[in-house]
Amino acid sequence: MDPIEIKRSNPISALIASIPHGSSQITPEMRENKKSDTLLANNDWFLNELYNFLAGLHITVLSANYSRYVIDVNRDINIKHLNEEYTRSLIYQKSTFGKEIYDTPLVDEIISNRIQTFYMPYHNHLSEEIDTALKENNRVFLLDLHSFYVQSAADVVLGTCEGKTCSKEFLYLVYNAFTSEGFVVRIDEKGLTGGYIVSHYGSLDNVEAIQIELRYTSYIENREFGEEEVVKKNDTLFSETQGRLIQVFKKIKVMIAGLN
Repeated sequence: MDPIEIKRSNPISALIASIPHGSSQITPEMRENKKSDTLLANNDWFLNELYNFLAGLHITVLSANYSRYVIDVNRDINIKHLNEEYTRSLIYQKSTFGKEIYDTPLVDEIISNRIQTFYMPYHNHLSEEIDTALKENNRVFLLDLHSFYVQSAADVVLGTCEGKTCSKEFLYLVYNAFTSEGFVVRIDEKGLTGGYIVSHYGSLDNVEAIQIELRYTSYIENREFGEEEVVKKNDTLFSETQGRLIQVFKKIKVMIAGLN
């Protein structure tokens, strides 16, 4: 399986969607090295499926085909050798619940291989798509798509690194698109202010970036979630939310024309 999937819009769109945690798939190497009883909780469950409509709206989409537990492409590469909590780790040594994933630390060869196989291609291709879009547009708008459960009771949290990654005009355009479809939206909630992708690419000239976090209860199932690997969803809720999201992204696509 390719590490990433790219669906480039034709004609080239000013709107790019990044889904860095869209899969829960792990590699044979990781399956061999990890503890057999470790639960890889808090993936961004089903996001590649949830947002499978984006290409049909002529939005360029870049998505990961492997789990954030293999390597987190939403982290700064300079933290690759730190054995920290998952929020500060390129390759997690602990699960999001603080459980050790490996009996022994990964060797440098494995770390380097994961970086070259998964991390670098994601960022090389994302940079390429942004450069391509900038040749056709005055500004490019990047939406980095994620999901969450614990950090907020809102349906959607928009992360802008405390206003550093986008203009107020773009932020409230996205905010209004979600609220118009009945989503409860918050901005820059603690723990959801934005990761490396929006921080880095939103700092580039003529690029605006927003992290979009969708709560599990808004699209998987309206229940409590704990330390678990989610294998099923409420198909009715999932379909209804996907329909609302289609309308949200249609509105965003139309409205950004006024910003370019």
